[in-house]
Amino acid sequence: MDPLDFAIYRFLSPGGEARFWAGRRIIDPTITPREISERVGISESGVRTRLHHLSERGFLRDKAVIPNPTLFGAGLFVADLLVHQSGEVDRLLRDLALVDGVLFTRDLMDEAERKIQVHFVAESEKAASREAALLGRLSPSGTSVTPQPYYIPSCDRAVSPLGWKVLASVWKSPDATIAEIGSAVGVTLKTAARCYHQLIDSHACWWTHGPTSEEFPLALVCVDVRGPDDRGPVTGWIAQEARNWMPVASDGFGVEPARAMTVVAGLVPADAPTVLERFLRRLAGMEGVVKIRRTFPLGSATYPSWFANRIEERVRARP
Repeated sequence: MDPLDFAIYRFLSPGGEARFWAGRRIIDPTITPREISERVGISESGVRTRLHHLSERGFLRDKAVIPNPTLFGAGLFVADLLVHQSGEVDRLLRDLALVDGVLFTRDLMDEAERKIQVHFVAESEKAASREAALLGRLSPSGTSVTPQPYYIPSCDRAVSPLGWKVLASVWKSPDATIAEIGSAVGVTLKTAARCYHQLIDSHACWWTHGPTSEEFPLALVCVDVRGPDDRGPVTGWIAQEARNWMPVASDGFGVEPARAMTVVAGLVPADAPTVLERFLRRLAGMEGVVKIRRTFPLGSATYPSWFANRIEERVRARP
């Protein structure tokens, strides 16, 4: 993947800023090749060609739709399970599939340890603590697990009965066109388009790369800065010096935007370690930079049953 491929890959995110509300990176289902071409400076046909090649290589193989857990009165939490041996990972991922409420896991390696980061839903912090106690018993390390609230935006409007049908349709067929959605739920193209965009605009659901898509080998670099006034200069320097950099939105990494003012996060290709180390040494010497943390994703798994059951309940309850 060259810098232009990476730029196109980046601008599949809303505004070109990554958000990880559902574990995987959020993508904009309404973005068009023409809009991407205007951002990256090549022709629309060139964008289409490169998107096709990225799909052939597995990076954009499919999509998935993730409903907002707040629709079901639940919040999102995250817990880390430490891994001592690589052989423990497959067993742990199979066991996690049996835990109601687990939505997504990511296998991560940082500078010191390997861990499985578990994203799960719970109706309260008390319920999350009970869930974490169960996760702790599954953990290969046998250590207790402390759940952390993971920020996602709330859905800001009630979903109508028709909206639930449209949501169920896109959940089953994330790549469907609006015309196909309208046909599936028995409404006109105009009505289907209105409901579709209402779901997106209200954060009732979001689109991500699908479970069979390959994840580009990226190092997640979190840069803690001294204070809010340092965030802008550090972000600007990274954007200028690192062409293959994808900014993470202030609301995109599980922390409320107001509390994220002291953190700059970026995605940097992990396939050139010498270049990455040189870049990070320069970054560490910047005025205002306090700490740099890196993690390298090794894989991920998605668990859709919790959402599937609750979407079915809502559709059945609203004829």
